[in-house]
Amino acid sequence: LWSHWQEGRFTGAVDDEVVATHCQQPQACFGPAGSVCFMHTRLLHASSPNETALPRTLFISVYAAEDALPYGENPLPSRHAGHLVAGEESGLVRSTNNQLRLPQKPRGASFFVQQAGADRASM
Repeated sequence: LWSHWQEGRFTGAVDDEVVATHCQQPQACFGPAGSVCFMHTRLLHASSPNETALPRTLFISVYAAEDALPYGENPLPSRHAGHLVAGEESGLVRSTNNQLRLPQKPRGASFFVQQAGADRASM
């Protein structure tokens, strides 16, 4: 897992060295309006800024195992958060031998503003 922290600040992006080493053959994912892209959240991914006058809408739906609980509150809470769609509650929490730094919640407009380095309020 690569860090999303640079110089003591949560940026929501990996270090340039990670990009230089692992992202030399990017695969574009385009589709007409209404298309969807399914991917694992740990897949190295990115998008360029929207430089058009048209909005780029985004809907993120996250499915996780019942025992994989979040480390912090969701900055965009949903009434569906934690909804069990299959199986039964175990009362257990899944964990691995990793140390993960908790992200800073953006104070500005969005996580994407934070990734672009424009959310100076969280510095």
